[in-house]
Amino acid sequence: MKTLVCLISDQHIPNLLTVKAVRPDNLVLLVTEGMKKNVDWFLKALAAGGLDYTGKKKIVDIHKENSVDETLNALRAEYVQRPGDEWIINVTGGTKPMSIGAYTFVQENRLRALYIDKSDQHKAIDLSGGESVTLDGQHVSASEFLAGYGYEIRNANDLERQNQRASALQDLGAMLTEHHTDPDIRQFLGLLQEFKERKKKVSRRKWEKEGLILTEEEPFWVNDGEIRRRICITFCLQENGRALTGHLDRQAVEFLTGRWLEYFVYGLLEPLMPTYLRCLQVGLTTGQPGPGESNEFDVSFMTERSLCMVECKTGSQRHDSKGDEVLYKMEAIKAGLGALRVKAFLATTAPNIIDPSTGNIREALINRSRLYGCTIVHGETLKELASLYLAHDHSLNAKVMDVFWLKNANAL
Repeated sequence: MKTLVCLISDQHIPNLLTVKAVRPDNLVLLVTEGMKKNVDWFLKALAAGGLDYTGKKKIVDIHKENSVDETLNALRAEYVQRPGDEWIINVTGGTKPMSIGAYTFVQENRLRALYIDKSDQHKAIDLSGGESVTLDGQHVSASEFLAGYGYEIRNANDLERQNQRASALQDLGAMLTEHHTDPDIRQFLGLLQEFKERKKKVSRRKWEKEGLILTEEEPFWVNDGEIRRRICITFCLQENGRALTGHLDRQAVEFLTGRWLEYFVYGLLEPLMPTYLRCLQVGLTTGQPGPGESNEFDVSFMTERSLCMVECKTGSQRHDSKGDEVLYKMEAIKAGLGALRVKAFLATTAPNIIDPSTGNIREALINRSRLYGCTIVHGETLKELASLYLAHDHSLNAKVMDVFWLKNANAL
């Protein structure tokens, strides 16, 4: 029998990776009073990955978190109950005195101690002098990542359908992205947004049920013949000269008033699965168990044991004239998770991030995005990627990897 000792902390990934690599028969979890909630979260993260230790774990309370002796004596007491087991101690978590106590226990019993450096999660270093345990190939899913911080995926049953819709519409999303600066495209999409808002104000329920009816009375025109025909074919509209008429259901309207960028970003990342990323999703909704606020990620994926979220913005964004409100929102989501390994991206075609005097991203936004650890992918970059996508250019994947910082194919 193999027993693994884990020191519980607010960052569960090192313990999760160790359990995945070692596959112990039993767990001994050392936990302080302040980390008790994290035990349940850690066990839920394991269960999310198919590892159920409900009846195979022992929780040991450490009342004095800064006492080396209490940790040492607690492990001694557990050890005599399983003297024939192979014991492995992960000293990565807990407080520093707990780690020292655990390592002292390892030395006096000539056991194996593992440590994972937070900057290099490709291996667990054997502090006892043995070979390191490789962690490459030990994947962490979005559900495992979120569960360890007390969050759940609230729309898990709907994600496959949303991904399928994104795959079906990503080409049209690329066309709109490539032409997002064209005045007539901006006007068409802007008028559609205004029409939607008027309909919602009259009756939100009726809007959700009926969508919109486009008639010749309002100028829903698209000058670009290729895009106009693609929209008509995709959503069964009629083409009357430059005008579009017919019925658009709610999902079609949502796509044309913003989701086109989300679906295009999804389309850029999809070919990179599973080599460079996993758990690619559109519209993942997460929150803590029970009633309460939810957060929706426009596009999300896992890479290098990090959760990556992409916020997509289109249109004028008049309500956020300086472009900083969305950065505040993304930072609040990151802070709420309490996770060290979260990467944020803002993909935006909105003009509010551009300084009119320079034509570049506002300096204040650049500084704030660096402070928050958020990468801004602006309209010109998205337009270039869309052109490469539509031309089936072989250099596209490499450029997408550079934009979204995708480098390591082993630690997903």
